[in-house]
Amino acid sequence: MWYISFHGGSDGVNNIHVYHNSGKPHSNPNILPTSSNNPELSELRAFYIKNDLLYVVNGYKKYSQVLVYKANSDGAYSFDRVLASIDELVAVFHPYDITFDEKDNCYISNQDSNTVIGVSGPNQALDVASFLKDTYPSEPFYPGSQVASSIGGLPNLPNPIPPNVNTPQGLDVSFDDDSDSKVAHSIRGVLYYDSYLFVSDQPADAVKIYHLESGELYSQIKGDNLCAPVQLLLQGGVLYIGSSGNNSVVTYDLANGVPSTTVEPELFIDGHAKHVSGMAFDDDGNFYVAERKANKIKKFPNDGSGKGETFIDDLPDNPEFILYVPKSSS
Repeated sequence: MWYISFHGGSDGVNNIHVYHNSGKPHSNPNILPTSSNNPELSELRAFYIKNDLLYVVNGYKKYSQVLVYKANSDGAYSFDRVLASIDELVAVFHPYDITFDEKDNCYISNQDSNTVIGVSGPNQALDVASFLKDTYPSEPFYPGSQVASSIGGLPNLPNPIPPNVNTPQGLDVSFDDDSDSKVAHSIRGVLYYDSYLFVSDQPADAVKIYHLESGELYSQIKGDNLCAPVQLLLQGGVLYIGSSGNNSVVTYDLANGVPSTTVEPELFIDGHAKHVSGMAFDDDGNFYVAERKANKIKKFPNDGSGKGETFIDDLPDNPEFILYVPKSSS
């Protein structure tokens, strides 16, 4: 089965839809409950299945939550709890992606605070990263901050305002129409691997790698073939990076460990995946990539060769994250 989240909003799909392996939609596609006694959903982004739980990023700025659902026997889910919310943790502002470490701590990337924060349980923030506290000892950081923004005073953030953290340690940010009233490009994907956080710094055209224990920038994946990275996927020890600015997917092989210096990724799909969003592999090793603006998902062989073929067309909204779920797990 295939799970797909969508851009959502007032005219979009505000749920996760399920599709059959053939690419045909399920007769009852919504898997999340929408009755009045459940959280209101809008602009869903990342989702993550862990044991029998489904973690869902409810991205609309008004809500800004990570929600937790339990699997039912019929393949749908029931609401369980709120893991993180802007009502309790102010840096959870327009969240995008989530990842987990071995201790089940959750790390959340947030577009409009341009930070990664960590939580150990429902709205239980981890300590601010020691590197940030030691480097800026008299400055406030929002609870749970692991990776901070190069501009702390972003629009609509409450006081006290975090400090500006110099790049490349701090994440870059850009604004709509060269103004400072609305964030246009900022953090996107986040992934935990081998005691490090990999973070898509979209305006910097880089995936930045931070040592999780301290929060200090360790190295970067950056090069001419990586432009506006969005989502991150780890498969078989290889990191796949959606390079949305040049309609490509690039890779970096982690077989020899996490790089300690700036390294350049290799092209995997060169120009044949427009406006890249979600990425996934199926059990046969085929690679799938969602084309956000075209409302479609394309299928490629496991080496990324060729121009790809359409797998699902005419999606009801812009796809965001996609996930292949074996039948036994769905």
